[in-house]
Amino acid sequence: MAFDTTSARQLRAGSIRAQQRAFMEWVVSLPPDADIEYAAQCQLAEIDRRLPGHPQVQYLRLLLTAFAGSETTH
Repeated sequence: MAFDTTSARQLRAGSIRAQQRAFMEWVVSLPPDADIEYAAQCQLAEIDRRLPGHPQVQYLRLLLTAFAGSETTH
């Protein structure tokens, strides 16, 4: 996968690091018995409702999609 200019800008702006931190905080906040796949699907739906296609949440979306299963790919 090529490193595109959008990724370079996000990395310089620190947004990827911020998205990683948000993802880790989300994972840690889940209850021990949580259905992680369902929780990730719900979080993706919330992102898509509030920030559809927003470039600064795409890496976070990618991280969540890894846990959400194949039905939620955008």
